[in-house]
Amino acid sequence: MNSQTLNRKSLLLSTGVAMLTALVILFVVVMPAEYAVDVTGLGRLLGLQAMGEAKMVADAQNGGAVMQSHDRKPRSAKVEVKFAGKEELEYKAVLAQGEPLLYSWTVQGGPVYFEFHGDPIGGKWPKDYYRSYEIKESSTAEQGSFVAPFAGNHGWYFKNLSEQPAVVTLEVSGYYTKLGRVEGGGAQ
Repeated sequence: MNSQTLNRKSLLLSTGVAMLTALVILFVVVMPAEYAVDVTGLGRLLGLQAMGEAKMVADAQNGGAVMQSHDRKPRSAKVEVKFAGKEELEYKAVLAQGEPLLYSWTVQGGPVYFEFHGDPIGGKWPKDYYRSYEIKESSTAEQGSFVAPFAGNHGWYFKNLSEQPAVVTLEVSGYYTKLGRVEGGGAQ
């Protein structure tokens, strides 16, 4: 037997032992402590199952991400945004971090390219930073809900793909403070 074969066997054995150790830690420690899942029964004996159950109870009592109260009433708007053939425009809502927005829009006059994105207000962000949430090359209608990951302007960049004028009818509801066409930096 040469040393290269011995090293290969040693490496395979070490890898196997490491994988087996990781699986034991996962099922005996992590699953009971983090998710209250104890398939071996050892998590309960070690007191780790109780940690996982306490986390579940705390999440349920705190509402988790299920409910959120607000200091003000939600706002709703329905607007028609007209733009010429091949014209581009942005329409955004100003939202605080964690605030929801429900939306629906339709286009009359042809399909549009759109990007739903946000740019932050305040804080330390790289210059010209924005985050894209959804892009479609061609659409005539979209609807959905959104929760702002940061305080900022969140909304749509539209480009009319047709030579003909188009009208986007946008309906939104949520806890935004401003809603409008973007003219040089934010919702107006």
